[in-house]
Amino acid sequence: MTLPSSHRLWTSTVLRWTASAALLLLGGKFLAVHITTVRDVRASSLPLAQEIPALERRVSILKEQQELTELSHALRVGSPEEKVHVYALPNKTDIDKVITAFDVFAEELRHQKTLMKISPMVFGEAALAENGIRTQSLTFEATLHRDGIAALQTFVRLGGLLSVADALRSDERSRLLLQTELENPAAIVALEQFLNTDLLSYLREPRPAEEQLLKSFSNQSFERAFRDIVRNSLLADAGRLLTPEFMQTLHDAKLWPMQMMDMEAMSLEVGGAAEWYRVKVKVVLFMRAV
Repeated sequence: MTLPSSHRLWTSTVLRWTASAALLLLGGKFLAVHITTVRDVRASSLPLAQEIPALERRVSILKEQQELTELSHALRVGSPEEKVHVYALPNKTDIDKVITAFDVFAEELRHQKTLMKISPMVFGEAALAENGIRTQSLTFEATLHRDGIAALQTFVRLGGLLSVADALRSDERSRLLLQTELENPAAIVALEQFLNTDLLSYLREPRPAEEQLLKSFSNQSFERAFRDIVRNSLLADAGRLLTPEFMQTLHDAKLWPMQMMDMEAMSLEVGGAAEWYRVKVKVVLFMRAV
């Protein structure tokens, strides 16, 4: 059957409107998806945009730290390697210097009434150890009070130490670094300067070096952590041992820095009085291979 022309026209119009509506609906869906996508991109990019200034400031701080660090290294007199080779790790033990250092130490213990007597020192033959390091033994006997034994252990541990950093364990230095990063990353240079402070100079007068570091922090949390680390470190033990007179004697006699050494063995026998012991000591001196 043939449809009238008016009916065909009406049908064609309806189909066009239906198709247009479908296209509009489909376009609306695409537009909604596009809007959602744009919103998601803006939501994710906005925090990144907010972080960019902070990241730029961080880069600027790191560049400044690097420049100041390079400057501090350039201004430093005498390289650490030279000091290690001359004092801490020589190619040969200066026996007279070692004996004199222990004599001065023994005199300090007598003054503190923690040493009764000490035997002559006996040096062994130098021997090659690992990694191109040579060792030489030093043995002696002494009658010491308990406090004198602790002082002897501290004295030996100070052998070969040049800076404040040397007197801190790796975990103590790491804790200081972490606390600095948390409190004020820009203070890394101040921390490095503190750690590079000459150990004997610091022990003579710790306040200037400490105040120079602490003024880089506005709150008390870093200072509390700093005081706790120092109080429980070798720095505190050295401060109790090295009186101003003792340090001056070491300096004037050119006995500091001392050669690197370690306590290899110590045996104790109860002495004739309470808290006194007869002590046999074996110390190892370290040298670099020629």
